[in-house]
Amino acid sequence: MRNIIIAFIVTGLIGCTKVLDIQPLDMIAGTTVFKDKNLIEANLLSLYDRTKFQELGNQENFRMGLLAGPGGECRAFGDWQDPYIASIKIYDNTGSGLLDYWAYTAIRQINEFIEGVKGSSFEQTYKDQKISEARFLRGFIYHQMVKRFGGVPIITKVQQLTDPKEELYPVRNKEAEVYDFIAKEMDEIVPLLPAAYPGNDYGRPTKFAALALKSRAMLYAGSIAKFGTVALDGVVGIPASEADRYFTAAMDASKAIMDNPAFSLYNKVPTDPVKNFTQLFTDENNNPEIIFGVKWDAKLLKGHSWDALCTPAGFTSGWNSNFNVFLEFVDLFDYQDGRSGVMNRTLLTSSRLHDIDSLFGKRDPRFRASTFYPECIWQGKKVFFHSSTRYKNASGQVVTSSSATFMIPNSVSAQFPDGFYAKAPDRNTQKTGVYLRKRCDEALTPAASAQSSTDFIVFRLGEILLNYAEAAFYLNKTTEALTAINRIRTRAAMPQRTALTEANIRQERQVELAFEEHRYWDLRRWRIAEQELNGKRFQGLNYVYDFDAKKYIITLKNAEGVARVFQPRHYYLPLGIDRIADNPSLVENPGY
Repeated sequence: MRNIIIAFIVTGLIGCTKVLDIQPLDMIAGTTVFKDKNLIEANLLSLYDRTKFQELGNQENFRMGLLAGPGGECRAFGDWQDPYIASIKIYDNTGSGLLDYWAYTAIRQINEFIEGVKGSSFEQTYKDQKISEARFLRGFIYHQMVKRFGGVPIITKVQQLTDPKEELYPVRNKEAEVYDFIAKEMDEIVPLLPAAYPGNDYGRPTKFAALALKSRAMLYAGSIAKFGTVALDGVVGIPASEADRYFTAAMDASKAIMDNPAFSLYNKVPTDPVKNFTQLFTDENNNPEIIFGVKWDAKLLKGHSWDALCTPAGFTSGWNSNFNVFLEFVDLFDYQDGRSGVMNRTLLTSSRLHDIDSLFGKRDPRFRASTFYPECIWQGKKVFFHSSTRYKNASGQVVTSSSATFMIPNSVSAQFPDGFYAKAPDRNTQKTGVYLRKRCDEALTPAASAQSSTDFIVFRLGEILLNYAEAAFYLNKTTEALTAINRIRTRAAMPQRTALTEANIRQERQVELAFEEHRYWDLRRWRIAEQELNGKRFQGLNYVYDFDAKKYIITLKNAEGVARVFQPRHYYLPLGIDRIADNPSLVENPGY
């Protein structure tokens, strides 16, 4: 339903972009829009479409995976692609570039909608629900802005051009005030939103979606209070004394979801944790883990290109193998027997052979479900990433071939039914040697541009359990935290934790929520982005296949052209000189 856009509404809302993007008010006010439920619905759907639930941008271009780049999870194939540019940009007073989101046009349109519905003559229960949906969207947008910039102006009424100057040029609220506003909004709409919609339509927010937004936002606020510093009289930063209050609110909101029997961790294939975790992101048939998601349907001309970009070369034509997972991120996935997943760099030499199954195939099932790695199975065939092959020829000499068309002249039909070439397809050999698989639909053949229908999950129970565990840990409720973490690990068939540390809580979050647009914001709210990102030039792996030993020579290579820069000022993005010039009441963030 979110793909339905009413053109006249969109056109009518185009106007001036100055002073927090104020637009003419008479385009909607005074019309029949709020006298007709169909027009109200069309207006609301257009607001859904304008809300930035995904950081992926246009699903048919190369902005997909935008946050996985800056978050140090993976890189886009091309240096010219937006995720790579966003990763290496040094943010300054010119603005936030690709990561920017100053959504006051959407805020104004939502405020117009709320006022219009409030003044309509329809029954109060109908008005309450529609207004609550709009307030959820507004709260979500404010969280998108506050996590970027800190305090931003809170505007809840439609501004008039005749309003006092202080209203037309508002100052920035304190960061804590924005988080408190989000919490209050969600508290007020939870009783007014339904527990579910007919047809499992999670494209609209339920009361549990509102609780999930509160859970996430309060965890962020608690982290800012615990790890950040206050500047600009609280416009950025939250006093440390407030941390427990926010963590408690995050726990309470999370528990209200966890205690509801309508939600459970996806576990339809309990005997195969890899397949189970894979299906979590593609099974849209009464999936009990999903709380709220963005709906896609290629048959309704609303498809995306995730599969086309992610599928390895050799399995689909066109652009593919686009998202290359960094070795440093692979390190976070421990082995299924509990051993550390950190790869010993001293063993990655040109004289040592490695068994690929021991190296990758025995890792956390979530790794195997989330990435393509050498000899993993996709659509019934092995995926290869080696840049060359060495083997003994008929004379007993060891030779190396890197020809993409040269088939090894041995009888190998039992192991490689489709033949084995000396070199994998070019795009599989050039960057990191591990590629992003999560959310890919193995049943989609061929994987073509704009033909994917897999929904994007905004909130799921897995995140809520992790929110709960982290907040509980900082409130010294270790038993509750441990229980929540072990629920996640049990589903993943990973060994139970007997004790928790800050480090293993954070590791669990990064592994469970990999590539779901969390890690970049997590590194920032934990205030460890400098440690994890600054000065880093992340690495990948190069594979040479030893055909006779059936093992690999694996060596390191740089996966990025330049080292990254993350400075203390970058914990808050800049508003930018243009925005400051438009509204002289705004103050720029420290360091810019």
